[in-house]
Amino acid sequence: MKNSGKLNTVSSQIQFGISRPIRVGLAALVLPLIINACATEAQFLAQNSPSALKTALTRGQFELNCPQATGTVLSQKVTYINGLGVGMRGGAGYEWTEYTIGVRGCGKQAVYETMCRDPDNCNAFGQTARVLEGGQ
Repeated sequence: MKNSGKLNTVSSQIQFGISRPIRVGLAALVLPLIINACATEAQFLAQNSPSALKTALTRGQFELNCPQATGTVLSQKVTYINGLGVGMRGGAGYEWTEYTIGVRGCGKQAVYETMCRDPDNCNAFGQTARVLEGGQ
């Protein structure tokens, strides 16, 4: 009788391919990926927008030497970079949010391209590598 209990355990593992604890563990790992993959582009843009604006504004305030400068999101989109991982649309690639942000203050202005992978991973790049005086 003792062997029949072990036989049932082995047979249930064979039947499902993997044991229950492993299936539960895999589900816990995969579920967040599935939920993240279901996020819409609008949600992804809204999630990263505040961080993108802060990143560009911080750089702009420094470059313009103007702590009271303000920023405006001029455009935004989701960009897919192929070949680097699993993307939102099920294909291979990473998705990034890309924002064009204008910063103005103290009679100066600058425009930055800001890319974010998530709210904690944003970078602002200067488009012209120069600061425009008086809105030129």
